[in-house]
Amino acid sequence: MWLVWPYVKDFISIPFRHWVAVAMLLVCASPYILWEIFFPPCIDITAYRDSVDYEFQSPDYAYEFADLNQDAPWVKIS
Repeated sequence: MWLVWPYVKDFISIPFRHWVAVAMLLVCASPYILWEIFFPPCIDITAYRDSVDYEFQSPDYAYEFADLNQDAPWVKIS
C-alpha cells in the first residue's frame, strides 16, 4: 500500500478513498487467503493458558510426534 497508494490516490475522489484502499488490501491479501484455504498447514497449534493442542491432518504424523515425545509428561493421544 505504501508503494502504490501515492500513485493511486490522486485519481480517486475523496469520499471513495477509504473503500478503494480496503479493496486494494483485499486484492493484495487474496492470494495468501486462498493458499491457506486450499493448502492448509499439516499441523494446527492452539495455545491455551495451561496447555497446547496439536492437531495433525495425517494420523501417521500424529503418532510419529507422540512416539518421538513419549517421554514427555504432556503428551496425550486423543
